Amino acid sequence: MAPLLLEFPALDRRIWILAAARFVVTAGFAVVMPFLAMHLAVERQIPVLQIGMLWTVVGACSASMQWVSGQVADRIGRRPVIISAMIVRSLNLAALGWAVGSHASFLAIGALCVINGAMRAFYDPVASAVLASLTLPEERVAAFSLHRVGSSLGWAAGPMAATFAADVSYGLLFYVAAPLTLIAAAAMATIRETRPEKVQPKMRVSELLAFRKDKPFVRFLWATAAFYLLQTQMYHIMAIYAAKYLGLNRAQVATLFTLNGILVVLLQLPSVRLIRRIGTTGALVLGSLGYFASYLGCCMAIGYFSLLCCVALITFCEIIALPSQQTAVTEMAPHNSVAAYAGLYGLVQGAAQTVGPIFGTSLIEFVSPRGAWIILAILGLAAAFGYNATQRPTARQIIKI
Repeated sequence: MAPLLLEFPALDRRIWILAAARFVVTAGFAVVMPFLAMHLAVERQIPVLQIGMLWTVVGACSASMQWVSGQVADRIGRRPVIISAMIVRSLNLAALGWAVGSHASFLAIGALCVINGAMRAFYDPVASAVLASLTLPEERVAAFSLHRVGSSLGWAAGPMAATFAADVSYGLLFYVAAPLTLIAAAAMATIRETRPEKVQPKMRVSELLAFRKDKPFVRFLWATAAFYLLQTQMYHIMAIYAAKYLGLNRAQVATLFTLNGILVVLLQLPSVRLIRRIGTTGALVLGSLGYFASYLGCCMAIGYFSLLCCVALITFCEIIALPSQQTAVTEMAPHNSVAAYAGLYGLVQGAAQTVGPIFGTSLIEFVSPRGAWIILAILGLAAAFGYNATQRPTARQIIKI
């Protein structure tokens, strides 16, 4: 383990800055946004299906903006795109705090959520392209894992802060999230531009669809769509399911997200060795199968502890699958189109996360709360078979399923 851990201090200093910025911006996001659906459903008594429709619109906007952000960053530069989006997002969080605190209409809160989703979309594909530019191919699993640790620390710190502030008005927490996002933008400003060596020409519609000729990447995108249609339920219907149908309170729901963050911090870096041993495709297959098992567990959960165990298994799946996806995208992408490929990956991810909330809430409403998890679990099998067919078979890439 010691030689592996020595790799992380040896990574470029700017990768550590990216990880730190990711921690700060995620902590600001996680202290408020995971509880917005719960606030609307429980405290404001907004119908669950209506909340699902809101997240669908937010996801659609975010997905389309990820595709746009990747293309724009490859042409005008990554630094101005990511910093300006983070500044606008900070202002948006402050506006959400005002809207929640003043009991603004659902339509007003929804509009601000759409803007937040759009600005968030300008971070992930651009940050992935920056990481790819700062690393050698063999360093990317470690670099993306470190970046994910920053994200997971934020997911642990944000809900934990919300737990300690359980008696504080929910709207006031947004005024904590807003300046944290500005701090993250300041950290990103210290990283110089990593624009492609060959600056892309003016964008043409035909270029946007050129990826269709890359058949392995297209198969990867289909598998990713199934994966994120499944994965997004953890961050949307899980809180509703836990609070409304299992009777958990806000502090207990918060610890579900806190556990997720803590386990990633403890296990993400050591998992690099496992990912290298079984290959990125093998890690994606294993992670997808793990989601299948954990969501079946959610169906059978009877209370707080059993649901906590399911979240622990979900976390393991995230630990091995997410950095493997990001690494695979940068390895498949042409050298001067990394942000564009990352944007396409983000588009599919966002599209699945767009459909996910309305799909999940519809299953709860029209099937049953427990039956919803069974149907969702089947998507894990679909993703596993899709990823297994993504690349040419090699001894280190394939898990037999």
